[in-house]
Amino acid sequence: MKMMFNHTARPNITIAVYALCIAVLSAFAVSNLQILSFAGGVADDVRSEVEQHLVKAEIDRQIDVLFRDQSQISYWDKTVKALGVAVDQAFVQDEIADWLWEDFGIESSVVIQPDGTPLLTVYRSQVMDPAAGLPYVARNRDLVEAARQNYLAHRTPRNGGFVITGQATRFSPPFHASDVRIINGQFGVVTAQAVIPDDEEVLPDGMPQVLLTFKPLSKEMLAGIGESLGLEDLSVAPVAAPVEGRSSMVVSQVAGQPPLAASWKVEPPSSIIWNRAIGPLVASFVVVTLALLMVALHYGRAIQALQQSEARNRHRATHDNLTGLPNRLQFDHALDAIIAEHRQNRCAILCLDLDKFKAVNDTHGHQAGDVVLKTAARRIADAVGEAGMTARVGGDEFIILLWDRLERANVLDLCDMIIASVCQNIAFEGGVARIGASIGVAWWPDDALSTKNIIRSADEALYRAKDNGRGQTWFAGDSGELGAGATERRRPENGVTTEVTVAA
Repeated sequence: MKMMFNHTARPNITIAVYALCIAVLSAFAVSNLQILSFAGGVADDVRSEVEQHLVKAEIDRQIDVLFRDQSQISYWDKTVKALGVAVDQAFVQDEIADWLWEDFGIESSVVIQPDGTPLLTVYRSQVMDPAAGLPYVARNRDLVEAARQNYLAHRTPRNGGFVITGQATRFSPPFHASDVRIINGQFGVVTAQAVIPDDEEVLPDGMPQVLLTFKPLSKEMLAGIGESLGLEDLSVAPVAAPVEGRSSMVVSQVAGQPPLAASWKVEPPSSIIWNRAIGPLVASFVVVTLALLMVALHYGRAIQALQQSEARNRHRATHDNLTGLPNRLQFDHALDAIIAEHRQNRCAILCLDLDKFKAVNDTHGHQAGDVVLKTAARRIADAVGEAGMTARVGGDEFIILLWDRLERANVLDLCDMIIASVCQNIAFEGGVARIGASIGVAWWPDDALSTKNIIRSADEALYRAKDNGRGQTWFAGDSGELGAGATERRRPENGVTTEVTVAA
């Protein structure tokens, strides 16, 4: 009986061992499958969160860029006067039609009167019949009303009227009302801001005039943005049913209009995790462990790449792509900090144009022009050195913020050095360029108190330098008579001409 018991028990133990092994293997497989499923979900969520954060940050940056560009007009005494009882048509053409479109890419601009009707409508560089802006105003009336309420909430009385105290571009929440929308089939940024004075003018009681602008973001621009963010096939369209292989997020939702969503192609990290880990999981625990480690390293590099992409985007937001110099946004921040935070008692602003640079582009093409621009930018920045900041603000235009060695003679010597340096031959493939430079100088707070006005003073001095022969320096407020004491305009004394010639 004992032998029979042992004989019948052995198979049961074997089955139990097999069953236990199967149970252990099943538990191992199920637990690891659950871990992989959870890890894949987390990776998908993390990547989706990072990508949505990048898209939102870029949209906010585009809105901020349009607001700052538009505020050049809407936050200005001269605009308030020009759009008064009798509209200054020359101002409208020069400062709104030409400037906003050619310099900032703002396609549509409508000034809305207190009664809600358009005072003027501009499309690109063309001044239209004001009535042409009615559909545009109707479609964005919520932004117009929000801009009006922002003005009423911030205004303060002064000299029988009302003004906005403080720096309107720095209010939190923002002084403007903005959104991303589709206008006439084009996706872009819409911003509404009350037209307000920045210095001496005051507004009457009641609703203000509102400047409503639209800057389109074309497919090419979205493709460039997507490339910089590391997102493939970035597009914006009305919200639709989810599409396999694409991620999306709502970017605009306005009552009475279809919501808009940004979408882009995506390869879920979870699929990569499964593809790389399922084989090693079946083979052995060690292989699975190594596979998971490889996946962790892979996604660590992916997150690092996303972080590096964000850092590059932050750099691009404040630097000029061609020359690597600071751009207008970084320059404005630096000057605003000096003026608003009183970091020092005095500074100088130099506006610089390259003379006859267009001849280089016309004769040798944009590739040669880019070489000349980069070389000139490097020479200007080297001359300024640690005494200030050199920024490129567009085309062949540069602006310099000096915070050291501010004696008038030192600044004039620096200007001479810059002009002489720029005038030196610039070699490029196929030729040699000889260009020049003209400089306008203004001092804060001597020549103006606000950021916009001090830059405008330097810009006006630059125009006087160019009008009086180019290749020279002109200070804001000077009379223009050599030897009169107040005037400090002159050409460099090293004998280098600033006239432009191009050698083949």
